[in-house]
Formats: sequence, structure tokens, C-alpha cells
Amino acid sequence: MSHYETLGVDKTATQDEIKKAYRKLSKQYHPDMSGGDDARFKEIAAAYDILGDPQKRQQYDIKGSSHDFFNRGWGDNINMSEMFDQFFGGQFRQQQTQRGPDYRIDMHVSFEEAYNGTKKIFSIDGKDISITFKPGLKTGQTFRLKGKGASHPYNSNLPKGDAIVKIHVINDGRFILQGNDIWVEQTLTWWDIMLGTKVGVWTPDGLINVTVPQGTKPGATLRIKEKGFPIYNTDNRGDLLCRVNPVYPKLKESQIERLKQIRDDG
Repeated sequence: MSHYETLGVDKTATQDEIKKAYRKLSKQYHPDMSGGDDARFKEIAAAYDILGDPQKRQQYDIKGSSHDFFNRGWGDNINMSEMFDQFFGGQFRQQQTQRGPDYRIDMHVSFEEAYNGTKKIFSIDGKDISITFKPGLKTGQTFRLKGKGASHPYNSNLPKGDAIVKIHVINDGRFILQGNDIWVEQTLTWWDIMLGTKVGVWTPDGLINVTVPQGTKPGATLRIKEKGFPIYNTDNRGDLLCRVNPVYPKLKESQIERLKQIRDDG
């Protein structure tokens, strides 16, 4: 079998194509991998030693795969592990020997659970795992549970990997989260907005009274300090932002006349 056949490339392959082929096959047949093959790995490394070097490749193309060239002694001088580690920066072997693989878990929580904090119990390898989250969970947050991952596939004496939990918060249509601020909308008659009033506004904590100051303009946003979303692992919160949307009820003729008088007096 020629070196080209060993790497699964054509004789016209570019150096980049040869490198990609070697990278793929050497990972596949590395002895530390499941299904690895030490003899096959050495053949792949030997083929790349020739074809990966433009000068050696040129000599090989001229002389072909003759017995003399194939047995010139280069194979005895190659350190396969060093060659693999040099090509991949040593990271592959280091990752294979440190600990077992990590488990990655996508966890969905309701807006209420994210706001108030929650406790979740789930199973890993048949064992129940409990994790308590503080108030203020947000989509994209990750939590690492040390030693709760998989065992090393080749060495059970090495530490297990970790379990990495990624949070996904389910939206609540009543509230819009912007940073740590919570946006809500409240509908009032336009005269209540302009004359000022008190109104009950629903928040994740329940109903609270909000004062609409006199002279507020329809469509304005009122800021209620520290009534927003909790900031994880702190005692702080964002703000509640309440937009007051006006409604324009149908007026009686007498009311319209009074409005006209107000307009004319102005």
C-alpha cells in the first residue's frame, strides 16, 4: 500500500489536504482512543512523515514505493507519540489523561423560579443530584458540579469529569426582562395619567401600589427603585419600569364642551 493510499488521498493532493487527512486518521486510530490501532497509527504517522515533507514527498514520487525506499530506516527513528503531540500541540494527550469527560445539561426553569430561586433534583448515571439556585437566574448562566461527570474511559483511577448545567429561563408574557430591570405595562384613562393617581401594578412579588404623579404624560415610563430582577448572589435588585398606556373613553357631549372650554381658556 502506498503512502497516499494509507492517508486516503490522491497523488495530486495538496499539502493542506494531506495534513487534514493525517489529522483525521491519527485521531481515529490513536491507541488512546476507543477502537484505536497502534499498528495502523504507526503506518499513518510513517506516511505523513514522508508526504508531509515536500522534499521527502518529491523523492517518494520519483522513486515510488519501492522496497529500498520504504526501508531506508526512517521508520525506526520516528517517535510516533512525539509526532502526534507536536501536530496537536500536546492538548489531546493531556485531555485524555487528566480526568473523565464532562456531562452537559440544559436545565429549563420558569420565570418565577428564576426570580425567587429554586431547588432542582435530576439524575446522573442513576444517582439523584440536588442543586439549589439563588434568586436571579438568567438564561446562559452555567454551574459546574465538580466530579459529577463521566468516568475516564480508559483509566477508572483518574478523577471523573464535571457536570456543567446551563440555565434556560422560560419567558413570562407579563414581564419583559432588560438587564436587571423588569418592564411592565399599565393601562389608565388619559385623565388619570395627567391628573395623577395610584394604581395597583402586578409584579413577580405580587400587587404593589404605584403612584402616578400629576402631570405625567401618556406613554411615560415610571421607575420604581429596587423592585426589579434580583442580581444573582447579591442582595441587590434592578428597578421596575412601568409604562402607563392611555385609553381614550368615549366622552359625553357635556364633557366635550368642558374640554373645549379648557382649550379656549388656555
